[in-house]
Amino acid sequence: MRPVVLAWLARQGLPGWLLPDYWMLSAIATIAGATLALRLAERDGASRAHTARAILWAYLAALAGGYLFEAARAIPAALASGSWRPLLHPGRAAYGGLLAAMLAATGYLAAARQPIAPFFDRVAVGAGLTFALVRTGCFLSGCDYGRPTAGGWGVRFPRGSLAALDHARRGFVPPGAPSLPVHPTQLYEVAVGLIAGALAAIPLARGRRDGTAFTVFLSTYAIGRFALELLRGDQDRGTALGLSTAQWVSLGLLAALAIGWSWRALERRQLETVRQELVPAK
Repeated sequence: MRPVVLAWLARQGLPGWLLPDYWMLSAIATIAGATLALRLAERDGASRAHTARAILWAYLAALAGGYLFEAARAIPAALASGSWRPLLHPGRAAYGGLLAAMLAATGYLAAARQPIAPFFDRVAVGAGLTFALVRTGCFLSGCDYGRPTAGGWGVRFPRGSLAALDHARRGFVPPGAPSLPVHPTQLYEVAVGLIAGALAAIPLARGRRDGTAFTVFLSTYAIGRFALELLRGDQDRGTALGLSTAQWVSLGLLAALAIGWSWRALERRQLETVRQELVPAK
């Protein structure tokens, strides 16, 4: 899709640098999210230095985790083909980057003896923005496309794109033709990221720093991602028992969030019971 937009810019006499690529969009999202988190840390009286370092560790881990997750998912293909090629040329998995970033930031903050939940609350809105901009880059690159659709919102990716090559291989279109109209699942996920970030901003604006904002972001994204996987058309995402890898991760995250939230609710009830027992009877 990027060549189409670049051609349109050229016809309008506009420079191509107005259209950022995948990496530029990722960098813009990271800078914007980090700036917001640092301002919130300053307002909360938290350490800006530790916040910045945790973000840096999370960013580096996300880059590595995205590749490693995709490489791990390509192991069955490598074993089936008897070649290392599927492992040497993996893409980048959004969930791999997210999970690696969470682990890296948690590890750094724990080692530095810094509060963990408030940090994740401060980066929740930026995380939603990051997913929105990164998926915009995916749309321009043509990866992570959806299934064919007869709806008026369907997008035809140009010849040579991943969708067009896939459809030609499956006999949907002649070789060298654009793809069939497909669901713009990348743009759907842009919307999910923006909605998740907006919902996370509500408890954040109310001053809560107990992990609620990040929980809202993560649960919203996991639900949206599970649903969007039903519309994905690319075939190399990995499946098990009828669900894609991302759907299994979504279910795992939702289960972990539910268990954690239940545990916290139980602790609050127990604490309230102890407080009531300590109040002398009148």
